[in-house]
Amino acid sequence: MGGMHGFGPIAPQPDEPVFHERWEGRTFALVLVTGATRLRTGSIRPAIERLDPATYLTSSYYQRWARSVEDGLVRAGTLDVADIDRRAATGEPAQAHRGDTDPEGTAQLVEALVGPRHPSGDIVAGRFGVGAKVTVKRMAPAGHHRCPRYVRGVTGTVTMVPGGWPPPTSDGPPEPTYTIRFAMADLWGADAEPGWLYLDLWERYLE
Repeated sequence: MGGMHGFGPIAPQPDEPVFHERWEGRTFALVLVTGATRLRTGSIRPAIERLDPATYLTSSYYQRWARSVEDGLVRAGTLDVADIDRRAATGEPAQAHRGDTDPEGTAQLVEALVGPRHPSGDIVAGRFGVGAKVTVKRMAPAGHHRCPRYVRGVTGTVTMVPGGWPPPTSDGPPEPTYTIRFAMADLWGADAEPGWLYLDLWERYLE
C-alpha cells in the first residue's frame, strides 16, 4: 500500500504458495508476454494507480495486475473492451486487431529473466557519491512515482550509484539513481528488528 498507515499488520502465511490460484500465474505470464511482444503499451504501475480508490481497495494484488494488462492492451489498440468482455464471458479467444509480435523482444525477456544481472543505467553526473548521507524529501508527488511514504523524511547512506534512468512519467533525459541503505530503527522505531533496508531512489527524491 505504498507505506500507508491504518491497514493493519502484515501476517505472513506459512509455506505460502507462489500463486494462490491458477489465474494469478496466468496473469503474471500475461504481463511478461504482452510486454515482450509489445501487444500492450506502458508499464503496469501507472495503470494500477489510475484505478478509482474503491476499485483499488477491493481488488486483490493480481486483480490489479489483470486490470492493468487490459488497460495496456486497449491503449495499444491490440484489443478493445468488447473483445475482452467477450473472452471473459465465453472463454473464446478474442481476435487481436494487431497481429504483430516481436521474437527479438521475447528473446530479450528470456535473457532478462535467466541471464546475469548487472546495473544497466546510463552514465550521468549526480550530486551524491557512495558513502554520502542523504535524506528523503517530505513530499506528496502528483501522479506515478517510486518513493515509498515510509522513507520520506528519513536519512540513509548511499551504497551504490546504479546509473541514470528516466524518472516515472517523464520523457526527459535519464536522472541519477542511488541505492540507499536505511536502518530499520530509523524507519520503524526503537523496537524494530535489527538490520537494514536498501532502496533504489531517483535523485529528485533526495536532499
